[in-house]
Amino acid sequence: MKNFYNFFLKKKIKIYKSIFNNYKTIFCIIRKKFYIFSYEELLRQKIILYLILVKGYNISNISVEEFLYIKNQIYKIDILVKKNNYPYIIIECKSPKIKINNNNLNQILQYGNILNNKYYLLTNSIDHIIFKIKKTKLIFIKNFPKYKDI
Repeated sequence: MKNFYNFFLKKKIKIYKSIFNNYKTIFCIIRKKFYIFSYEELLRQKIILYLILVKGYNISNISVEEFLYIKNQIYKIDILVKKNNYPYIIIECKSPKIKINNNNLNQILQYGNILNNKYYLLTNSIDHIIFKIKKTKLIFIKNFPKYKDI
């Protein structure tokens, strides 16, 4: 987990001021568009860079704000990493102002029940919970495996 925290502290994402509307914007390397700055979007971009630069995941295996339909409702998964076109990691990003709690945990677990992925990350950039599920038990881990190890 130390490597995970250090990366977030050191990595700087470029934030631009829009010439059209004077908003701060941030570029998403996955969606290839500028988005209005938010701390949640900043966190998303840092996690994406971490997965690519530190863990060696391929950019083509990462999607952002993937839609998921559960009981006639639409949800958006912040970051979904696929392995062989199957969900592998679900990442839920919250603003630093939002405390990680059971509601957040239930949200990400609900996504996992549908997608049957292997790993989960729930973060608000202050607190990080990384885990996998084995026989209905949450197993907390320090970090994701590198892409070459999966």
